[in-house]
This record gives sequence, C-alpha cells and structure tokens, in this order.
Amino acid sequence: MKKTLLAFFFLFYTSAALWSQSDIKKLTSSEISVFDLKLKSRAEKTVTLVADFRQEKKMDMLKNKMISKGEFKYKREDKMGFFYSSPMVYHMIINGQWLRAFSNGSNMVFDLNNNPVMKEIRGLISASFSGNLSRVGSNYKIEYFSDNEGIIVSVVPLNRQLASIITEIRIYFGRQNAEIRRLKIEERSGSTTEYIFSNQRINTDVHDEDFKIR
Repeated sequence: MKKTLLAFFFLFYTSAALWSQSDIKKLTSSEISVFDLKLKSRAEKTVTLVADFRQEKKMDMLKNKMISKGEFKYKREDKMGFFYSSPMVYHMIINGQWLRAFSNGSNMVFDLNNNPVMKEIRGLISASFSGNLSRVGSNYKIEYFSDNEGIIVSVVPLNRQLASIITEIRIYFGRQNAEIRRLKIEERSGSTTEYIFSNQRINTDVHDEDFKIR
C-alpha cells in the first residue's frame, strides 16, 4: 500500500548549478524577517487560490521532460487539488487526511494517517501554497535566497523517512507580494518535478465539492 501511494503521488511530480550563479544571494536575518511578514500577511488574506499550472518532470531514464498541464485549486486550510487536463485527464485531490487519485473512471482513496511520510509531504505542500512556512516545524532545514526575480526558499527534509525520498524542495516566490510562482521537488532517485504557476486568482469561488473524496 505504501509503495502504491508513493507511486501515485510522484507519478505527477534544475540543478546544483543554479546555486552557483552570481545573482543568487543568501538573505540576511533582517531580510528574512521582512519576507516572513509578507508571507504571513498573504496567508491571512488567502482563503482560496486558483491557478493554471504546467508540470515538468525530468527522469534519468527519459530523454525529454514529461509535460503536463492543468488547474490547481486550494482552499484553507487543508484542501488542495491538481486537476490535470493534458496530456490526460487526471485528478489528485487532498482533503484533510485523505488523498484521492481519479482517472478514466478509476478511483483510489488513501488515508494519509497510515503513511507518516505522505502526511508530512501534504503538510509541507499546504504550507507552501498558503505561504505559511512557519507550519513546517523542526523536520526541515529552511534557507532563504534571492535572485533577480524574487525569493527562493530551500526546504531540506531532516526526517530520515522523508529524506530517503526527497532531497530538497525549492519554492520560488514573487518579491513584491510573495505569491508562489514555482515549486520544484528533487527526489533521491535523481528525478525532479517542477510546477510553474500562472494566472493566479486569490479568494475566487472554490467549492467544497471540488475536493470530494468519496
């Protein structure tokens, strides 16, 4: 069950050279405080978020990236869904402790409480999209950087189970209003998955029916 759940989760999830570029700088403690205030302000104002997304998955065994597109929906504070429309219709919905994977009439539901690794990942992704990184606790090493486009937050798992799967998550935020623009997940296997968000709408109509599990 654990392997099946992880396979579904990562089926739909660049490099160290990025950090060596001269335009990447580590934030000072005062700069981090200013940015954290922006994150908290945005989180307090964000009840729902809807955005278009493009997913790029890179695997060593494949020459070209796997490209998927769809719509992302978030509702405070534990509902989120990736609604893929291309190259196939696929829904991955998280509602509280439950994860639902749905495609072409096939429906699978998992209890995240039975898998502490997946539960941690759920919490981290939720904190990332809400902009409330204070929720992640002491299970991660968090560092802040800036480049010409905005703020980059590096999240490295310290939990042994999670670190055996994910080596780092990078969250790219806009500088002015701290909106999340990209999310990159680097796996221990060498695969990377990047979500690029566009056309973001905050506090638009998002219904609980969108996150129906059963």
